[in-house]
Amino acid sequence: MSMSFSIGPLVALIAGILILIIPRLLNYIIALYLIITGALGLFGGPSARTAAEATDAPPAAIQSDTRTPHRPVGI
Repeated sequence: MSMSFSIGPLVALIAGILILIIPRLLNYIIALYLIITGALGLFGGPSARTAAEATDAPPAAIQSDTRTPHRPVGI
């Protein structure tokens, strides 16, 4: 059986235990979380790149069908 660990749940577990032991740490833990999340959002963390690289094609709503000519509605 293979086990793998993710950093997110591990950090959340440690932060939760520390908050229970020392409640004044709550302000600092939340501030650090918000700063790290904001920085990754602005500068493009790994999850931001994978969605863009998954497909280079535009969404289906933007793609046009070249087989049929486009006609105005009502004609």
